[in-house]
Amino acid sequence: MAVDAQQQLVNALDADRQGHYFCPGCSTSVYLKRGSVVTPHFAHNSLTDCHVFSEGETAEHLRGKQQLAAWFAANGYTVKLEAALPTLHQRPDILVKRASQPPIALEFQCSPLSLERLVERTQGYWQNGYRVLWLLGSPYQHHLKLHGKAIKFIQHYSQWGCYLLFWQVQTATLRLVYQLLTVDTESLSYQERVFGLHQGTVDELLQFSPPLAVSPRSTNSVQQYYQQLMLARLRQTPNFRELQTYCYQRGGTLAQLPAWVVSQRPQVPVLQRPYLVWYLHVFGCLLTWTGTISATELTTLVWEQLQPLLTRHACIRHPGTLHRQLVAKLIALLAQQRVLIWQNNKWSLNRQQLCWQNG
Repeated sequence: MAVDAQQQLVNALDADRQGHYFCPGCSTSVYLKRGSVVTPHFAHNSLTDCHVFSEGETAEHLRGKQQLAAWFAANGYTVKLEAALPTLHQRPDILVKRASQPPIALEFQCSPLSLERLVERTQGYWQNGYRVLWLLGSPYQHHLKLHGKAIKFIQHYSQWGCYLLFWQVQTATLRLVYQLLTVDTESLSYQERVFGLHQGTVDELLQFSPPLAVSPRSTNSVQQYYQQLMLARLRQTPNFRELQTYCYQRGGTLAQLPAWVVSQRPQVPVLQRPYLVWYLHVFGCLLTWTGTISATELTTLVWEQLQPLLTRHACIRHPGTLHRQLVAKLIALLAQQRVLIWQNNKWSLNRQQLCWQNG
C-alpha cells in the first residue's frame, strides 16, 4: 500500500505505473515494483529513508497485508500499515479504526514467534486500549493439533468460543475456526466459516453469531476411552504412570474410576494435560474429605486442582471468566451426578458416587 497525491491509500495491485506515490509510514517517495514474477509492491527509493516498513518480508506476508488493508478499507475503516505506536514501542502490521470504535491492531503472523514475545505484544495492545486480532499464515495452517504451534494463538469470544483466525493469501479469504474443543485422547474438533474480499464484509465477520451447542460424547466414545484405560493404552503418554500411582495411593486403579470422572462432553483446549487429570484430582480430594463442604470450600478445592494444569493464555483477554466457567461446569456436573447433594446451605458428599468401582 502507498499514499497518492490526494492522500488516498492505493493498493500496489491497482496502482498506475505513471503515478506518484508516498510511503504511509515516513511520507517519502516510493516506486511501484510489479512484474510477472515479483509480487506487486511499493519500494523506497532508498532503504535508509524509512525504519517503519521491512522490505525483507516474505511474499505471503507482504501480499496478505495488502489484502487485509484493502478489505478493511473497503468496509469503511481508516487503515494504517505499520503504524508507529510510540507508547507501546510496537508497530502492528495494520491498524484499523472506524468511527468511535476502539482501534484494532491486525497482526498477520507468518514467521515463528515465541510465547514470551506473543504475550508481551498482546498485553501491550490491551493495556493501551487497542483490540488485537492475530491472523495466521500458511506455516500455521497445517495439522491443527492440541499441542501444535498455532494453539498458543487461541483467542476467546463469547459468540465464537475458543477460536483461531487464518488468512489465506491465495484466495484472499479469512478462515474462522471457531468452537475449538478437545476430548481426551481424541483430535481437536471445530467449526469453520470463511469471509474475505469477495466472500463477506468485515461487519459480517464481527457480527457472526452461530449456535454453540456442545453435544455430549457418544456412548461408544466413552466406552472406547474406558477400554483404553483398562487395557493400559495410555501407557505411552507421560501422564499414565503418574495417574496410576495417584490411584494406587488412594486404594484404586484407573479402571475403577467412577463414570463421572471421565468427561462426557468436549472441553475447551486450555489445559496442558487431559481433563481426566483434573477430574481425577478433584475425585481424590473429595474421597478423603470428611463432613459437609460449603460452596466456597468446594469452589476453592476445584479451582486449586485446575490452576496448575492451565496453559498460559497469551491471547485470551479475560481468562478468569473462562476459568470460572470451567469450575462452575464441573460443580454442576458433581451435582447432576449426585456426587454432591445440596442440603441446608451446604454440600453433602454421596459416598456411593465417591468410591472406587469394582473393575
